[in-house]
Amino acid sequence: MKYVLIFISLFYLVGCEKESNNIDPNSHLSEVEQNNFNYSIIRYTGRLAKKATHETKFDEKFDEEYTALANACDLLFYYPNSKTGEIYFAITKIAPSLKIKKVATVGKLKKDDKGNIVTYEEAFRTWKMEESELKQKTELLFRKYINGEDLSAYYTKNSQPDFYIEFPDDNTYYDKTDKIWISKIELDYKN
Repeated sequence: MKYVLIFISLFYLVGCEKESNNIDPNSHLSEVEQNNFNYSIIRYTGRLAKKATHETKFDEKFDEEYTALANACDLLFYYPNSKTGEIYFAITKIAPSLKIKKVATVGKLKKDDKGNIVTYEEAFRTWKMEESELKQKTELLFRKYINGEDLSAYYTKNSQPDFYIEFPDDNTYYDKTDKIWISKIELDYKN
């Protein structure tokens, strides 16, 4: 009987661990909820709408364009951390290429009781890759990210000839206040 209880306890712990690290969006959100999630972050992860600036991108007049951008994205991975209240995500979009390739943007956010985003941060963006390679590499990176592991070994300067993370790098960093990627080269050029 003692061994049966130990076995059941181990089975339960392993089952809980697998469930708690489930990163499949379909396990957490319906298709409609996934589309709504994509739309809620597209003004951060997507390109600016035509004639929009970072100051005006939330204006209603750009809703239609951002809806189209969100519909062109896929929520690749999703992990709600019940301990911290943070939601981790990996969203993909098609990248310019002769073959169909995509990039993934990975980050985390928190929402208030009304569902409004109160904190938002992007951790990295991958290089463009064909879908199967992108999914495999992004899953590896995503799991490390949600576990708080160091990703610097996967930055371009450290991972060649394989390519994983396009930025951040020595020239590009994420500004948490403005919630945008900043290129030091572009800043130097403007100044």
